[in-house]
Amino acid sequence: MEDKLFKIHSTRFFNVEPKAITSMCYENHKLALSRSDNRIEIWNIEHTPHIEKIIPGTVEDSIEGSIEALAWSKGRLFSTGLHGYIIEYDLIALTPKASYTAHSGSAWCLAINKQQTLLAVGTEEGCVSLFEIHEEKLEFSRLFDKQEGRIFSLSWHSSGDFIVTGSSDAIRVWNVKTGHAVNRLSPGRVERNKETTVWCVAITDDFVIISGDSRGTTSFWDGKIGTLLEEVNAHKAAVLCLCLSEDQQTVYSAGVDPVIVLFARVTLAGGRRQWIRSVQRAIHTHDVQSILLAGPKLISGGVDTYLSISSYPPKTLNRYPPLPQTPCVQLAAEKRLLLLSYPYSLDVWQLGAAVKSTNSQQLAANSFLKLSQEPAHLLQLQAKDYEWIVCSAISSDGQYLAYSTESVVRLYQVTLGNGAPKLQKRFMPDEVGCCHRMLFVGRDKLLLVTAKQTMQLFDLSSSSEIKAVHTFCPEQKFQFEDSIHLMDASADGRFAVVADHQSKIVVVDLKSLELHSVLPRYKSHPTALAFHPNSKLIVVAYSDHKIVEYDVECKQFTTFSRKLSSKLPTQWLNRSSTVRHVTFDPRHPDVIILHDDSVICTINKNQDFAEPDTKITKFDAEDSQDAPNHLAASPTRHSRTVISGNSSFTMSKRYKHLAYFASVDSAEMVAVEVSPISLEKHLPPALYKKRFGV
Repeated sequence: MEDKLFKIHSTRFFNVEPKAITSMCYENHKLALSRSDNRIEIWNIEHTPHIEKIIPGTVEDSIEGSIEALAWSKGRLFSTGLHGYIIEYDLIALTPKASYTAHSGSAWCLAINKQQTLLAVGTEEGCVSLFEIHEEKLEFSRLFDKQEGRIFSLSWHSSGDFIVTGSSDAIRVWNVKTGHAVNRLSPGRVERNKETTVWCVAITDDFVIISGDSRGTTSFWDGKIGTLLEEVNAHKAAVLCLCLSEDQQTVYSAGVDPVIVLFARVTLAGGRRQWIRSVQRAIHTHDVQSILLAGPKLISGGVDTYLSISSYPPKTLNRYPPLPQTPCVQLAAEKRLLLLSYPYSLDVWQLGAAVKSTNSQQLAANSFLKLSQEPAHLLQLQAKDYEWIVCSAISSDGQYLAYSTESVVRLYQVTLGNGAPKLQKRFMPDEVGCCHRMLFVGRDKLLLVTAKQTMQLFDLSSSSEIKAVHTFCPEQKFQFEDSIHLMDASADGRFAVVADHQSKIVVVDLKSLELHSVLPRYKSHPTALAFHPNSKLIVVAYSDHKIVEYDVECKQFTTFSRKLSSKLPTQWLNRSSTVRHVTFDPRHPDVIILHDDSVICTINKNQDFAEPDTKITKFDAEDSQDAPNHLAASPTRHSRTVISGNSSFTMSKRYKHLAYFASVDSAEMVAVEVSPISLEKHLPPALYKKRFGV
């Protein structure tokens, strides 16, 4: 039993500051969402939802990078905001590709017609700007007639001939060909001197206009004759967003009152059709700022920062916390250092140490250990001029620290002593611009992945200058189809493995500087991969939870991998979160450890596989909230825990939001947890609701 026990550093000093979801759009399994710091996250929800890419943002509340609305058009992503431009993005380089002025001041809303030929923008000055979508660019067409007040919301009719807009005290129907308003609808007011703002609109094929406004009212209008059909006060505060189902028989609405309400269209006796209020669900705690439908799934997000994907019926709900994209935490195991990456800074922490137990002190599994040395915050490195940190890395011996912004790569040599660490800046060669991913190989090599999908290898061993060793380019069969997001290297520094978002996984021989092998392409793309520390085996986890093991020397999948493919437990395949990281048990080379944002899973290759329908064994049912108060409140705690059992598959749910889990040495692991309570502390107050007895 003793050799299965690990000391686990359970840390809670990763201070993730959650950012509200402000807008979303969806197309072909790709979900794009913007947050309040103006970053854009691109999620893949084809198999298990997860972040694929992040387009860097700007300082929060910056008008320069403001994003008020997003829209997809045949794989192209557009946004608009208070800066008054429509921006198209390069989804490989993850940067703005082109920008076009909206011609009428700041912009609040954006929509593309069903035919994918025209893009319309609603502006601060009360104009609708119309653009034609061409293969390589947008071309300005014209401005519609100017109205009084800004345009907050906009929706296209399926024919492409009409647009509906919402503004203060007015809903207008526009003829796209003429640019004139053909109808004006007037929502009521709660107070005589207080305007009603129409925050969201939608329109059906048979010209029923649906609107949500600042009164908390969802209204249904006959758009042809301009009369009010139904008016339902389903919310206690402003309705900020709504979405119409593809069959146009249901509508969801939500807003400052975070309850999501479903309206259904029914046919009454005599053939009359009516919209009635149906079920409602309390999924979020704060304002819901965007909702949309992806098939039967309702996707919603807002101020509470969680992305929620739900359906009804059957009643299901999956909530995805605002954890940063991996790798956000990295370990320098030799020096017991943790590198925590934030949007504009890096933190380096020294792990603590537990009091050594004597032979007379036999500690049981899941017991908590006293600390002889507290974890220490060694340094914080701030990016210059609040540039967004795209990626970062720390060498295994803690000697080098590097990061890249959107414009430059910075490298530092770190000297650790009794006092504060000393940083010596190393200057990269002039040909190095910026990179998307970086990896230290061995003690003196740095591998960079550029925005142009090439890889550059550098030698750091010389104290005078950094030498560029080689650039791996398409001419050497390194033709990647998408941006590279995963990297790892073998323990001896001989091989590196890299993967892109199109499931192309390549093994590179860093000694001969040639392509070594390419893994067979799989339908789902990888979310985590790692080299085994004591062999030339690679473990890859995919977004549909498939796990493979690849032998680099034999250039083929292992026997275990082929056996595992048909024996994966159904319970594992039905997980709602993807694997974030793969690590190993140094004392047991046949044990693989994986984790997502809440579960640690171990696979013992020496054990016989159970039938797929068999429930996975839980090797640790202890919850972190059951810890003594003085330990649970601490930013770090040490526990003694079993992490591998006698089953082929075992799972533990002791952490809530697990950002990182890895082995420090043969007897210790480190878990970096982001407490849900720490996320809530950053949120503003929610809408007050009077409750019985309160």
